[in-house]
Amino acid sequence: MANGSATRRELLADRPELSPPAVLEGQATIFEVERDWRPLAGALLPTPLPSVKALLADFARYTTENRWNPKVHEPSARVLRVAATWLGADTVFREDELRALNRVIGSRGRIRGLVAFLDQREQLVTSLPRRNRNEAFVQRTIAAFPPRINDELGTWVKVLRGVSRSHHLVTDYATIRRYFAYLATPLADWTTRYTTLRQVTEADVTAAVTEVKGPRAHERAVAVRSLFRALKHAKLVFVDPTRGLRITRQELLPTTLAPDRLAGLLETSSNPATRLVLALVALHAISGTDLRNLVLSDVLLTRRQLLIRRPHGRHVIHLDDTTAALLHAWLRYRHQRWPRTFNSHLLVTQQTANATEPVSADYLYRRFDPAGLTLRAVRADRILDEARETEDPVHLVRVFGISITTAMKYIHTAHPHRGGPIPR
Repeated sequence: MANGSATRRELLADRPELSPPAVLEGQATIFEVERDWRPLAGALLPTPLPSVKALLADFARYTTENRWNPKVHEPSARVLRVAATWLGADTVFREDELRALNRVIGSRGRIRGLVAFLDQREQLVTSLPRRNRNEAFVQRTIAAFPPRINDELGTWVKVLRGVSRSHHLVTDYATIRRYFAYLATPLADWTTRYTTLRQVTEADVTAAVTEVKGPRAHERAVAVRSLFRALKHAKLVFVDPTRGLRITRQELLPTTLAPDRLAGLLETSSNPATRLVLALVALHAISGTDLRNLVLSDVLLTRRQLLIRRPHGRHVIHLDDTTAALLHAWLRYRHQRWPRTFNSHLLVTQQTANATEPVSADYLYRRFDPAGLTLRAVRADRILDEARETEDPVHLVRVFGISITTAMKYIHTAHPHRGGPIPR
């Protein structure tokens, strides 16, 4: 028996610890169900099949070529190994399953680089777009009201979304969510006293708006006016109780920065991306949104121009020598650092280089932290400095691509002697 046991152990030791995937190749799916990855959390995996080894080797080469940090590569490789061992290396992976597996195995890293790798190999089914969180919040809020008021609030949202006014600009759900936040207290009060918003009077509206002060009063007035104008448009109320509503607010004018705070701004960092961002904001007053949306095709090097694409038009920026040099330096660094990135945005980071989305707004704001400044303050200072040189708002519109209303605010601040009300 002893010799037999020893022989058996030797045979087991010589046998490779290979395990076929649990999902057989070509196996059809009867119906979709969310896979439970929890039993694999912390599990010891068998020796990978040759196909799995080849897939992991390709992923390692991909991360090396894109100069991934090992701390970023290792958790993603773990997710890929578990998924490929269980499902097979040649399968087409579902993005939502990979993300669920990433959460289960306790990885703190992001897997968007892994998703991009599999997508390039045509081995990925991307997740369906997640439901808009703001839309979900709005629908939940409406559902909490009594039936008739529920229907009236739903009609308001439909009007804002352009369902009954196709020619009207569509209001995004983020704005509608803010409207509901502004009206939370008045709606709660009216719901306890009325069964329909038709019963709300001018006195109710005035009381609701005047019980708060400052910017909050203006915000509530804007929201309540939007609500009843929409209901009047839909013919759900006969009289608009906000007709005589008048709320004034203090208009905050642009402010200038002390010269010593701007001095040496570019010397606060040696990072090529940071220096480019600082120059584009301080010299050309580009907004954070425009910076995030810039793509490589917007860079017109031969003309020394940047093309800013906006929903309602385009704006061309003519680069000075300093900004042009910084742009060239960043493009060289970008190509050397991430030569194989598929991200078309001008600004990329270690995280976004392996995906397709733009850099975050927080990334841009942090570029100004070492100087103790903010992006908005530096941008406003640049526009205000230009406004001091001219009294023509059209000039500001052409140089910075801002609206005429915004341009007039800067002109009034730089030249208070012009008088007249500041446009809203």
